[in-house]
Amino acid sequence: MPPTLQRSAHAVKSTLPWLYMVTPSIASTDVLVDTVEKALRGGVNIVQLRNKIFGADSPELKAMAVALRELTRSHNVPLIINDHVALALDVGADGAHIGQEDTAVEAAQALIGTTPSFLLGVTVRDAIQAQAACKAGADYLGVGPVYASSTKQNANNGLVIGLDGLASTVAMASQFHVPVVAIGGIHVDRVEACMSTKAAGVAVVAALSSSSDVQGAAAALADKVRRHHTR
Repeated sequence: MPPTLQRSAHAVKSTLPWLYMVTPSIASTDVLVDTVEKALRGGVNIVQLRNKIFGADSPELKAMAVALRELTRSHNVPLIINDHVALALDVGADGAHIGQEDTAVEAAQALIGTTPSFLLGVTVRDAIQAQAACKAGADYLGVGPVYASSTKQNANNGLVIGLDGLASTVAMASQFHVPVVAIGGIHVDRVEACMSTKAAGVAVVAALSSSSDVQGAAAALADKVRRHHTR
């Protein structure tokens, strides 16, 4: 078992199942914090800061990360930073998430070193990518797009992997005891189907950020995730 899994497995499993919020790319820290706080009150139990407006070294992105770190810590919820491993370490986030086109897993591991309980998530599209990521030491996988996504329309060249693709990827990851979070076009009516594949949770963007009642939407999603979680 890779060292990172030994370091982080308990931290991952102790918080499952996950209603995983990926933040929308907006410029206002105040608006972002307000949206995330409502989601946390509704039942989100892990948050990823994903912002494509500001660069990794920008003071604006760091300010967002610090503000969210304070908020999530007050709710005892992990904060993950998308793409930027160094920033995640700098602000004391709980982990980082990288895609297939971002920093290689091995390079991310070199930055992380022996940082206690730091989670490394990796986006994968199929079982082959899942196997490679797990062998390289990923702590969890984001798998998708399961359905067409309104927020990342060009993800996987616009192709969806569907429930069969999700299920085969979950099966591969389970051989390494690595949990999988389904992502891509997921709303409350699709949670049960995703969780039926033995996924450890679902990740959502628009299902929360586009809702007129973020807290209520989070509560409905969280209820579905908990009721349909298969250990």
